Amino acid sequence: MTHLVDESRTRRARTAASLGLLEAERNARVDRITALAARVFGVELTTVTVLDGDRATFPISQGLEPGTTMPRSEVFCDLTQRLGEPMYVEDASADPRFADWPIVTDAGIRFYAGHPLRDHLGTVVATLCLLDSTPRRLGADEKELLSELAGLTETEMVSSTEMRLAQEAQASLLPQGVLEVDGWRVEGACVPAAAVGGDFYDYRATGRSAVLRLADVMGKGTPAALIAAGVRAALRGTEAAAAAGVDLGVTVTRTARTLDDDLGRTESFVTLFEAVIDLDDGEVRYVDAGCGLALVVRNDGRVESLRSSDGPIGVWPDDHWTEHRTTLAPGERLVVVSDGVLDLVGEGPDVVERIAELVLDRDAVHRLPEVVRESDTTSAVDDVTVVVATRPAAAGAA
Repeated sequence: MTHLVDESRTRRARTAASLGLLEAERNARVDRITALAARVFGVELTTVTVLDGDRATFPISQGLEPGTTMPRSEVFCDLTQRLGEPMYVEDASADPRFADWPIVTDAGIRFYAGHPLRDHLGTVVATLCLLDSTPRRLGADEKELLSELAGLTETEMVSSTEMRLAQEAQASLLPQGVLEVDGWRVEGACVPAAAVGGDFYDYRATGRSAVLRLADVMGKGTPAALIAAGVRAALRGTEAAAAAGVDLGVTVTRTARTLDDDLGRTESFVTLFEAVIDLDDGEVRYVDAGCGLALVVRNDGRVESLRSSDGPIGVWPDDHWTEHRTTLAPGERLVVVSDGVLDLVGEGPDVVERIAELVLDRDAVHRLPEVVRESDTTSAVDDVTVVVATRPAAAGAA
């Protein structure tokens, strides 16, 4: 039996850790719930209590000093979690189970109400608690309210954790640094409109070529992010062929065919810019599938928009795409952005110049989150993504 109890405790502790409940950073939404509970019930202490080994911790609380811990055997929540149901103690000093506990004799706690908090699998991972130095009895309506607040807390714990894990997973799919090869420099940045988003960028060196792409899945949030992960995997599947010289129109069309069913079922589509850059002579082979926001900054200051009449992937069945070519001279740059950038610079006849100014003059690749925050746009900003490839200047150039 002891073995089973220890195993249960270990499982609960691991689940609590996976939900981030043992971390120092407070969950702001759960924090607001505990503050609301303190006001509504008029109690001195409210906590989310986590049992970790032989200790009780209070990662979120109102009325306790941060970092407070107590022995597990001296907190009401140990019994609440073992019972797996709400527990109410009207006057702990009159209850032989708790009368001699330090929390009662020394801290003066009399009233306790605790409601177990469960994860999506039903495992009890914590307790929402009310404590006060005055004995009291909760009525039926108050017990129902505590249950509702516990339900809100459970939802916030699970959803916040799932979103955090989604953010970490999506961030891990992006390049983890600048690509530098023989003086070439390729870099990118992405700021999702929500916690996760449908934009992504990718770049890698393959032999004497660099493959880069920027894609934007219709929509925002988790659904778009899931589709984006599949699109990225499909594109990477044709990367070797593209780098070896196979026509990009052929490889993108092949990729589109593999995505047709998924995009059709989700009623989504994808805009894409994909390019293969020859690192020796600067030739750029590219496909623009409805992106329309790729440009080259020439050495004489001109900003040249890379044009294409091809549409997004997933809009028309049996559509196909065409490879185009340009060349970067030494010192010139290829800039690709998602349409979220238009929320920052606006639209108009000089939009490509304003994009170039934003990305290059304001160093937006490194400062993209700050640039988005500083934007005075009044509309909700879409996912904002930027990729820049720079060819090294010629030897001896100023």
